[in-house]
Amino acid sequence: MKKVHRIINFIAWGLLVAVLVHLCFKWQSMPEITGVHFDSSGNFDVYASKKYIAYPFIVGIVFMILLHFGDMAAKKVRIGVKMSAKGEGILRDLIRILLDMNKLFISTFAVYWVELVIYQHKMCETVGVTGMLLLFVMFLTVCISVPILKLLYPVIEN
Repeated sequence: MKKVHRIINFIAWGLLVAVLVHLCFKWQSMPEITGVHFDSSGNFDVYASKKYIAYPFIVGIVFMILLHFGDMAAKKVRIGVKMSAKGEGILRDLIRILLDMNKLFISTFAVYWVELVIYQHKMCETVGVTGMLLLFVMFLTVCISVPILKLLYPVIEN
């Protein structure tokens, strides 16, 4: 499982770095005042200095760091669910995968946002909604798995 987490983290951070490099190449050709924020229908509603394109990076990095702390906690903190060590290990892995998928979503959304600003394209409303729906389904899956894991891996009394 460690390898999967490393790969997902590498991809999530790699996406942010790749779009930052792309932005550096496009920076000179971008207008000084550009659309930087979208309204609910996907159109630009805020026009400002192109320096504000740093916003998706900052938000992405802050959330990725917070999710990293959540991952560290998921590895070490007692979960508090009565089940065997094997069941608790499976639950920890599920929680960590959920956190990893959040990292992928955040980095992908930040990349999408930056690319739209670079090329001044309208945002498709369904992109964010679809990603959030998938994360919600994964969250529900983790929640539903708790009682199932408790049944499959009960605490063995000595």
